[in-house]
Amino acid sequence: MNKFIHVLLCVICLLVSLASEFRAALANDQKPNVIVILADDLGYGDLSCYGAEDIATPNVDRMATEGAKFNSFYVSPVCSPTRAALMTGSHSARVGIGGVMFPRNNHGLNPDEITLPELLKGEGYATAIIGKWHLGNEDMFQPLKHGFDYWYGTPASNNQFYYPTIKKYAADCMFREGYTRDGILQRETAACPLVCDNVVIEVPADQTQFTQRYTRETIRFITDNKDKPFFVYLAHNMPHIPLHASEKFVGSSKRGIYGDTIQELDWSTGEILRSLKELGLDKNTLVIFTSDNGPNTGKGGSAGPLKGGKGSTLEGGVRVPFVARWPGTILAGTESDEAITGMDLLPTLTKLAGGDVPDDRVIDGKDIWPLLGGKPDAKSPHEAIYYLRGRGVDAIRVGDWKYRMATDKPPKEQRSKRQPAGDSKPKKVSVETLYNLREDVAEQTNLIDKHSEIAQRLKQQLATFETELKKNLRPAGVASAPSDRGD
Repeated sequence: MNKFIHVLLCVICLLVSLASEFRAALANDQKPNVIVILADDLGYGDLSCYGAEDIATPNVDRMATEGAKFNSFYVSPVCSPTRAALMTGSHSARVGIGGVMFPRNNHGLNPDEITLPELLKGEGYATAIIGKWHLGNEDMFQPLKHGFDYWYGTPASNNQFYYPTIKKYAADCMFREGYTRDGILQRETAACPLVCDNVVIEVPADQTQFTQRYTRETIRFITDNKDKPFFVYLAHNMPHIPLHASEKFVGSSKRGIYGDTIQELDWSTGEILRSLKELGLDKNTLVIFTSDNGPNTGKGGSAGPLKGGKGSTLEGGVRVPFVARWPGTILAGTESDEAITGMDLLPTLTKLAGGDVPDDRVIDGKDIWPLLGGKPDAKSPHEAIYYLRGRGVDAIRVGDWKYRMATDKPPKEQRSKRQPAGDSKPKKVSVETLYNLREDVAEQTNLIDKHSEIAQRLKQQLATFETELKKNLRPAGVASAPSDRGD
């Protein structure tokens, strides 16, 4: 009898294994699911797989071990431009989003833009944004107007008040800290709300619960859509200030509340990976983890070996972690120094889904699948990396060389001790620099005098790009008529 039970158990285990392999085989014939996890203000030195010693990120580290880690992934120095570039595959200035969107702005991502979720939706994908949008407050700019089927999150940064262009409130909306619907409409401002499909469900949002809630919503969405391809854009609010973590994670790191928020983001990533495996979706899902710009170094963030931080076109402001995992498709343990950008996600993911990239407009992003897929000797598809700040171009990188002409505050030792009367701010100066990033990633040694011919060549190439950019600008959308402002 015991022998029979043993054989029966072996048969059951074999059938379970075969069923799992059969499901995986079916999945490999399907369009890949995609999850893009975007942290807010997380720096190059804030993950242990990128050198952090006081923040533990075992789940993202495992993604890097089981997938690919890129050391030269570029975004914009601030958040709204990065998000615009990710959505459109184009430089942010090209689509009219030069800087951070603020509550009173009446412009946003133009409805005429063709976005990544729209392209994937056209290929049969269920699409969701869970987290921060920050590409326009008016109703005409919201995620549901740009190809997302579902939105759960915040209109903008967690430190911004919002002007209630979203005027619909759930019947059971939770009003906290003395807020009421009538009070908000009379006052015309409110602290950061939590929104579900253009309906306010909590105001102000309980920020200690952001990461917990976003994780649950992500898992719910992928569970509900497990039988068809899905795209989830998980745009966390952390570690943007004000910093918050749930009770379980407060005090968990060696870098204070800043590190606590990142360790909770890592936990979230682990929960999502675990759910994918339980649902049998692990081998057909591409998961990407990255950040929208460099760290807020004054609040605990670290750019590791890089110079500068958020808001700067020094490497620390625009070079961020990028880890991609797709078991059985992306070669485990891949690491690359090739330069790629956030704009590259649109053409890469669109082609993976079987779609076509728009050919009626300039798309600056490139297909980076040869690099992600581990093609031998694959190189960056970019002839040059351009560093935009606002609507201007600060710098250019070609190969190992970076030329930068930026207006910065002068070093303290160069500031005049005799400021003009009434002038409390030091005058800014334009500085030209040339660095070899392979030898000097910290941008410490200016080689412009030693290699003036390289600097001149890059300066001319930058000017040529700037001329092309100005000739091929696409305007942001503008909400001016009352009908555009919701109801």
